[in-house]
Amino acid sequence: ADERTRSFIVDMFAYPSGDLHMGHAEAFAIGDVIGRYRFQRGDNVLHPIGWDSFGLPAENAAIQRDSRPDEWTYANIETQAASFHRYGVGVDWSRRIHTSDPEYYKWNQWLFNRFFERGLAYRKDGLVNWCPQDQTVLANEQVVNGKCERCGSDVERRSLNQWYFKITEYAQRLLDDMDQIDGGRWPDEILSMQRNWIGRSTGADVRFAVEGRDEPVTVYTTRPDTLYGATFFVVAADAELADELCAPEQREAFEAYRTEVAKLSDIERQTTERPKTGVFLGRHAVNPVNGERMPVWAADYVLAGYGHGAIMAVPAHDQRDLDFALAFDLPVRVVVETGEPDPAESGVATAGEGTLRDSGPLDGLTKDDAIARIIEVLDERGTGEATVNFRLRDWLISRQRYWGTPIPIIHCPSCGLVPVPDEQLPVTLPEMKGAELAP
Repeated sequence: ADERTRSFIVDMFAYPSGDLHMGHAEAFAIGDVIGRYRFQRGDNVLHPIGWDSFGLPAENAAIQRDSRPDEWTYANIETQAASFHRYGVGVDWSRRIHTSDPEYYKWNQWLFNRFFERGLAYRKDGLVNWCPQDQTVLANEQVVNGKCERCGSDVERRSLNQWYFKITEYAQRLLDDMDQIDGGRWPDEILSMQRNWIGRSTGADVRFAVEGRDEPVTVYTTRPDTLYGATFFVVAADAELADELCAPEQREAFEAYRTEVAKLSDIERQTTERPKTGVFLGRHAVNPVNGERMPVWAADYVLAGYGHGAIMAVPAHDQRDLDFALAFDLPVRVVVETGEPDPAESGVATAGEGTLRDSGPLDGLTKDDAIARIIEVLDERGTGEATVNFRLRDWLISRQRYWGTPIPIIHCPSCGLVPVPDEQLPVTLPEMKGAELAP
């Protein structure tokens, strides 16, 4: 038996969009140096090479040339392989991988079936960025100034039935396991970015009765202590709830506004530089702690995918709510005494620590004590409870139009979603040319 120390080195897989460039040389030099060093040290080195050979660019190229995506892709792979040989990169060419080979993506499908069996792969309707030219879903990062980065078309927001991986099931575990690489074993700025991406917060779910709706609307808030300062209610403009709540007399204005919001990415909607926009939905919500009627607005700064897609707006103590209130002349009520100027006059929300005032049973309490007390009140009245929330969302995976791994699920009219048996994998793509693929 080979008793040498084993070293397994995997570089990024190049995308075969053409020949290699200097970026490839820079990236693959790192793995090459490590592999050669460990080999000369006496290790048993496994250093394969591969191509990330699925993706929409190959399909679009095939449409332009009326060819097949596999022909264009594998021709580029051979071009890159020849350049790698000239470059002299030290890899094991007998361990060559193409992710578009059925022998490779068979195992993608095998893994998908394991996720599906455990309830970690599922379908649901979700709001997505849609490119009408490429006829495909785009990630937020692929939307630049409201346009598709590939073709420049205006991007639309659509509700589509999609496949998701339930990564939220592991949100807390992801946070906990980061302790294993903390303490200098991983860059602090990367760990901070990861924690912010997961975005764990503690707060409360609060249920608001809304005119014209039998069931209450639940909102998530990290500051339930400020409930007495809520003066209006905001629903994500692209949420089904906004469409449901809209009064008939506001329908035309709401539809026009939602069309404009559909052109924006989530990143653009969340930027603090954008002026606040919205439309009144002609309904009122009832504050569960004081019975006040609050106007319900649709706005772009609330996202349908975060929390429950609706918020209670406390403008005195949240800057985005304050900006919205000042733009639409809505009430601003201070309920946390901080000693700072009145936000309605200064234009700056006071979101920090302080003592509660004008808040019934919370008066005189500090933030933490007030949060604990209001959660008790909500729980006693059956209008809310303590909740942990994460910014992390489940991973939308079905974004390829054709040139990607087929999802191994049979859509049976009587049995529903049925996975293809493992022994029948891989489910392969049909052979299609550019004219057949054109959107």
